[in-house]
Amino acid sequence: MIHRISRRLGFARFQGIRPSRDGSLSVRVVLDPTADGVCVAFSTPKRIGSAVVRNRLRRQARELMRERSPQLPSGFYLVGFDQAPVDNSWGQLGISLDVALPRAVERAAKPSAQTTPTHGAAL
Repeated sequence: MIHRISRRLGFARFQGIRPSRDGSLSVRVVLDPTADGVCVAFSTPKRIGSAVVRNRLRRQARELMRERSPQLPSGFYLVGFDQAPVDNSWGQLGISLDVALPRAVERAAKPSAQTTPTHGAAL
């Protein structure tokens, strides 16, 4: 089961997070064990196409994320598209998600450079 990120403040947590990309798909992840499971937001800018195209893409991505959510750690996920996929099939979108999602989770699980001590720091 996935939950939505509905408010603008929810998107602020993704600021400064580098996306993992595969083709036109990008995924940003903020792991949070206190989150209510897997919370997902989708970014589909108007340059992708008409509302019909953007809504179809969101529905497909939402269903694909729903299928993958039992294997994902709790946290917040932002799935974005830079352009409409050339091959508008579920298979290609699923493959892109399967490539970008594990990389994004792995990147989010690594401690950031800010939490590790720098060389020459006073103890």
